Amino acid sequence: MTKIYFFLFCLIGGFSFAQTFSFELHFEDASGAKDTLIFGYDPNATNTIDVSFQEDNIINQAWSNEFEARITVIDPNSMIDDGEYMQISEAGQLKKQIKKEDCIDQSVFIHFIQLKNAVYPISITWDSTLFNTPCLSNTIITDWYPGVWFDAILGVDPQFPFKFNMTDSGTFTHTSTYMINSHQDTLGLLYFAMANENQIFVGLDELEKIALTVSPNPTNALLNLSVQGNQVIQSAVLFDMNGQRIQVPMQANVFDLNELSSGIYYLEVLFESGKIEKRKVVKQ
Repeated sequence: MTKIYFFLFCLIGGFSFAQTFSFELHFEDASGAKDTLIFGYDPNATNTIDVSFQEDNIINQAWSNEFEARITVIDPNSMIDDGEYMQISEAGQLKKQIKKEDCIDQSVFIHFIQLKNAVYPISITWDSTLFNTPCLSNTIITDWYPGVWFDAILGVDPQFPFKFNMTDSGTFTHTSTYMINSHQDTLGLLYFAMANENQIFVGLDELEKIALTVSPNPTNALLNLSVQGNQVIQSAVLFDMNGQRIQVPMQANVFDLNELSSGIYYLEVLFESGKIEKRKVVKQ
């Protein structure tokens, strides 16, 4: 009887596997629109579309009228690179992608993330405690074009990459490269790689974490910036939810936010070393 039930399950439901590792990547744009993508790895997965890992191809599904993020599955031979813009033939679009596990391999698989109808800046969050393992220690997200990671930079005003075991969030005020899909839609692009300790990118060691404290946050008046170690703040800039720079006085690493309206702002701090740190600030 057990064999009969198992046979019926296979006919009706098919096989489905639980992946070795997966996590959620949360997106929120400046309008408050949210979306979530799921990434992971498993030794039985491929780097295409795996129905057995509940990867649903939604390429024929209409995009949301609000901000939406999707993982694109591409044919590498179809890419036409024009620096800032790429024309790509898509094999599929996903909300979840489980790649083949490669905890030793030195080659790296890059997920292309499409962004449509985004109101910048976009805030992205994740659980940084998941990435302190040899399999994931060099995981990053960036808007740098991956063909030149990281000995050169292409695109318009690219932003510094975020390393997942060093911070639990990242903010993009724009994307520096774009994708033109088969429907001639122009979509913002981010590049995400779950990279192991053997997958070292040129310049990745420059992502050393800076111990920047922003307090109190939320605040109703003053915002204090403090740094541990030898780093020295060169400048700091506030942006509103539309990505517009806000003129706010700062003295001795203290912002006076008394005149600002209540809401969410984005802080970008430049250090004399050239490193940049970004934080979300809430004004009450």
